[in-house]
Amino acid sequence: MLTSAENGGNNFSSSSSPNFIIVAPSYDNTSGGIVVLHKLCDLINEQGYSAKIFYYHRFPLIRSLNGCGFKHTLLRLIHISLKRVIRGKRVFKLDPEKHEKTTVAELQDLRENTIVIYPEIIYGNPLNHKNVVRWMLYKRKFLPRKKRAGFNELNFYYHKSYLDELSVIEGVLFLTLTNLMEDKYKQSNFGVRQGYCHIVRKGKSRTLDQHPKDSILIDGLTHEETVKVFNEVEFCVSYDLYTALTRFAALCGCKVIIFPEEGVALEKWEPDEKYRYGLAYGWENISWAENTKHLLLRTESQKNQNIVMTKKFLDKCLSHFFS
Repeated sequence: MLTSAENGGNNFSSSSSPNFIIVAPSYDNTSGGIVVLHKLCDLINEQGYSAKIFYYHRFPLIRSLNGCGFKHTLLRLIHISLKRVIRGKRVFKLDPEKHEKTTVAELQDLRENTIVIYPEIIYGNPLNHKNVVRWMLYKRKFLPRKKRAGFNELNFYYHKSYLDELSVIEGVLFLTLTNLMEDKYKQSNFGVRQGYCHIVRKGKSRTLDQHPKDSILIDGLTHEETVKVFNEVEFCVSYDLYTALTRFAALCGCKVIIFPEEGVALEKWEPDEKYRYGLAYGWENISWAENTKHLLLRTESQKNQNIVMTKKFLDKCLSHFFS
């Protein structure tokens, strides 16, 4: 049985401890957002609580077809349907290296003291549960619904750059989990490099003119293919300001250039200097990036950081919903 201290200071018995349901897509190790949703489930289980993944294609998305989320949800339903027609029905996957307690959630796992966690791509509250956490893994896609009586919500943001004018009203809380995958992404070529690669991802709406025509597009490659490219080319240009792939490229020895967004200064892009190590925000900062690249793996252990962040997240959730 969990003690009060182990249970975030709340007097729940093991049989009545709050459980967590995380709404997430099937595991895909090429999607940073999906990876950290599944990682959070593992980390919560490691802390002695119960956490499961609810396959977000299963829940009644139709409940989200009201209000300002209508267009986004309808397009998502169409996209899901087309993928199923083209690829056929796919088996839902969990992380192959998941925690032993991380399993697929069912509707019967929803209890009075369950906390449901939605990523920012989900509009409304399709599971119709009273305790809701929204984890903004990117910028807000639509305005939130009006809060209903008897329902309680808490918002967490992955990065400061995802804050907006509503964040101040809702309160600013952060949950940032990292996964550098240094077992895969490491430098093997210490000799001659040549050429470019580029990353588009969430930067697809920007002018893509910072790379030559023969540059290799990283989007869509497997991790193995990406590591190979990162160890061959000299430069990596990213139009996505916040993808973890830029750090992976730096770990493999690339000179990484983040194409700046107009009106977004260096400190606004990333206020914490240690998260800028190895990355040049604009071509003029390449020397600084190269001189700090060796510090990428000297920062506090990502495992320790993840544990600390998860404990803070749990403490805040338990005190907010059950105190």
